[in-house]
Amino acid sequence: MKLRTAAAVLAFAASATVAPEAAYTAEAYRLILPEPAGDPITLTGHDLTIEQLAAIARQGQPVEISPEVRDHQADARSLLLEGLAEGVPIQGFEADRAESQARLAAAFRHVAVPGAPEIMDEAVVRAAMAVRANTLVYQPVTAPVQQMLLDFLNDRITPVVAEPGGPIGPGQGPMANIAAAMAGFGDVYYRGTRMPASRAINEAGLTPVSPADFDDRGLIDTDAFEIARTALLADRGRRALEWADIIFAMDMLGLSASPAPLSLPAQANRPYQWSAWNAARVLALIKGSYLFDGEPGTPPRTYPESLAPSLPGQGAAWLAWGALRDTVLVALNSSDQSPVFRVGLSPRESRELGTAQMMKFYVKGGAIEGGKKGFVVPATNQSAYPLTLMAASFAEGLGELSSAVAHRIPNLSTINPGDHAGLSGALDALDRLLADDIGNAVALMDGQAKEYPGRQFGEVPAAVWADFHAAPGGGQSALDFLRTRQAASYMPDAEPPPGADAPIPLAQEKIRR
Repeated sequence: MKLRTAAAVLAFAASATVAPEAAYTAEAYRLILPEPAGDPITLTGHDLTIEQLAAIARQGQPVEISPEVRDHQADARSLLLEGLAEGVPIQGFEADRAESQARLAAAFRHVAVPGAPEIMDEAVVRAAMAVRANTLVYQPVTAPVQQMLLDFLNDRITPVVAEPGGPIGPGQGPMANIAAAMAGFGDVYYRGTRMPASRAINEAGLTPVSPADFDDRGLIDTDAFEIARTALLADRGRRALEWADIIFAMDMLGLSASPAPLSLPAQANRPYQWSAWNAARVLALIKGSYLFDGEPGTPPRTYPESLAPSLPGQGAAWLAWGALRDTVLVALNSSDQSPVFRVGLSPRESRELGTAQMMKFYVKGGAIEGGKKGFVVPATNQSAYPLTLMAASFAEGLGELSSAVAHRIPNLSTINPGDHAGLSGALDALDRLLADDIGNAVALMDGQAKEYPGRQFGEVPAAVWADFHAAPGGGQSALDFLRTRQAASYMPDAEPPPGADAPIPLAQEKIRR
């Protein structure tokens, strides 16, 4: 069997952009399956995790915002109004209130164009609302706009939203469709049933928002959908990699493979952090198995050629996932908005801030609006390119891992990178290969158990092996088996991926007043 050529790898990387989780079809809207409500997830603007976002989006976990967020948003709005009163130039804001209100009214009526491709996954829309609710801490929006995002999430009112890049008008986009629904325009799915937004708001006992001041730009000018989609794909990618680790261990057991290449001397010889971590994880999975046994005088076990690409492939895929995770966490907990409102920031806190040019953006504070002071400066951090780049890198890593998995499956000679459309497509391809691989691993373990009754497989592989046989149809649909179970549930004490507790970057520093 041959692995992919360099040209194929480059072709794969060129196609590895963030693709929608679901293609548009009129009947394909995917509803979430809410789970019993637990404690609310508190949004603070600086510590939302990918796992929490996925729980809000996919399981309907309730949300709330911290009192500090409410205070900071009120302070940011005070800074905005104080700055206008002092004549500080504020990007994109009209001082004329009549002109401002006309702009606001128009912005909150941008419904999805009828007949245009729609985002057909409720979880993606919910994730985007949760992302924006978390990052609005940095923006001077009014309290009703922030609260309506929370109400939409908690009452499961999910706006009908057009796919980005479709036939939409100027200033429109996915977040504009959400803004329109919050004001009572357009359609929504209310607890799974499509209806006019005005009706859903009324049935939920809510009141449509009446936007003011900076609400349109604060809510709409964001890449929240790109962030949300990428975060959900990163969450899905972690689950796929966890299954890849378990199935690799099962393959080792089925093939009587030597654990030597995973051992400390082998890993210390070339200490790539993620490969060493992954080797330690797989060693923990086969702990207590027969692979560490050996009759006196017998030669050591061999490591089959079919497994040779697995460890480097899985370590590299985890490395790429870790880089994507870190980038997503920054995006989830910081602002991609311009201008930037930093309440309480002093000219003394950075050398450039005290210069004459930067002092033009300084709000000195006074009697108006509580005397808030700070900086309101233009920014150029709106680009989603860091996310796109890391998603492309992860997709390429998944392609290499898919090659390694394919190498373990008999009679599978190659995989075609042209079949993989972006990160979502790469995950689809890996899922199918893992489904084939777990079926192969179970069959190999069956052979071992039959030939050597009583052989120990290790706690986690033995549990998965038994559950696979106990699944409906005897594990007939391996893909369903993998998709309806989380690998992490089999290994709750596993060492977490490196860097999960890294310090919060400067952009995510805790909000202050």
